[in-house]
Amino acid sequence: MPEFNMPTTQVDVLRHAECEGGSIFRGSTDVPLSDAGWARLKRVTEPLSGWDTIVTSPLTRCRAFADWLAEARGLDVVVDPRFREMNFGDWEGVPITDVWNSQPELAQAWYVDPGNHEPPNAEKLVDIRARVAEAWADLVATHEGRHVLLVCHGGVIRNLVSHVLDLPLGATNRFGMPYGCRSRIDVTHSPSGSMARLMGYNLDNAE
Repeated sequence: MPEFNMPTTQVDVLRHAECEGGSIFRGSTDVPLSDAGWARLKRVTEPLSGWDTIVTSPLTRCRAFADWLAEARGLDVVVDPRFREMNFGDWEGVPITDVWNSQPELAQAWYVDPGNHEPPNAEKLVDIRARVAEAWADLVATHEGRHVLLVCHGGVIRNLVSHVLDLPLGATNRFGMPYGCRSRIDVTHSPSGSMARLMGYNLDNAE
């Protein structure tokens, strides 16, 4: 069957923007967007259209903007807790520079090989990858053939892209992830199965 006759699910994946609290290991800590973060996301999404629905992490820095955009565009919002950011354990809420200064070897090990060196008491990367993959499969199945905006987090997007491209856990931290960046993943459906393809990465990074 020619590909152009196959239904395609299009998912734009949007990272939240700047938050209150500065450069910390934010993770599961629930903080709001800063004024600059709101302004960035509005700039990024203003020229975009065509979404049928919005799926979002439950954390405020994602959900508040998703709710605002949905109301502005007349769309439904689906909140999926599996798209929440990872829990950084003992590093939660700690300034990033403090961790690198006080635990340089551990920070470097996590940065280079996150699959084998998670922060103390943090959520394991293998578990993060599994929940993101499960949430992704359900999103695609529920919204087959539609255009979806997914608002979530840097760590979630790194794991999602790694999952779609079938990359090892160790590759997760090798993706740059600016605030407010957008990626696009298309899933082509056929009678014999579905195939996801990364169509764009770090798009629309409005400064």
